[in-house]
Amino acid sequence: MTSNYSLFYRHDGAAPAHFREARVFDTTFWSAEGAAMTWGEENRTRHASADQAQAAYAAFCAAALAEGYTLERASVIDPAVFDAPLLHTLLLNATRQAVAALRAAHPDQHFNAYALYSDDSAMTISLLANSGEALAGAEDEDEMLWNPPEWQFDEGGAYFDSAYRLLLQAHRDLPFDVDFEVLRASAFEAGIAALELLDREGLFGTGAEREETVLLFEVSDSDAIDGAVERLNTPAMVARLNAWMASWAD
Repeated sequence: MTSNYSLFYRHDGAAPAHFREARVFDTTFWSAEGAAMTWGEENRTRHASADQAQAAYAAFCAAALAEGYTLERASVIDPAVFDAPLLHTLLLNATRQAVAALRAAHPDQHFNAYALYSDDSAMTISLLANSGEALAGAEDEDEMLWNPPEWQFDEGGAYFDSAYRLLLQAHRDLPFDVDFEVLRASAFEAGIAALELLDREGLFGTGAEREETVLLFEVSDSDAIDGAVERLNTPAMVARLNAWMASWAD
């Protein structure tokens, strides 16, 4: 059973500030709204017929546009399929925008560490970053370098709201039939592949600058993803991580 879905935003400058989303399935109309990167407030109404549910969905979408929201995405959702290619695209766009916002907000910093950061349930996604200046002030430079939660910068988080909404469908009480391990592996691979592509574009620097930059896909409360560090970093940086880890084993 497929369902219609629409996502709307009000923006603060270029960044999403408030969202409205709606979905209709069978005779049920569902909606949520709130600040970007929050769960928001949900509403659910069961109608007497599928036509009435569709009419409620259409009315909600029309009202959102009339109240100044813009349509971000309209799609047909198959509960048996997780749209990993769409997540990949959303993460590409969000990371580009977040990195630009980060650099604009801190022109005096020389950023040398970036991480897409999720959680073990594959529900959240955001960008964290650190700079040479912040790293120089750390008591243990390597300890901070390999621990994104300790990093100093996280501007641009709202740009990830559309990707967050896509992940949330698996965690709300909505039709979703994808096996959790399939979802988790697909979501994390979409993030790693997005970082790889952006790296090839030069987003994280080139030449000597890139050699000194750490790039990570990190998952809180979880083991490291096999091969991710090697895929995203230069051999010299991988060797630095291995040496630091070995120092802990001694």
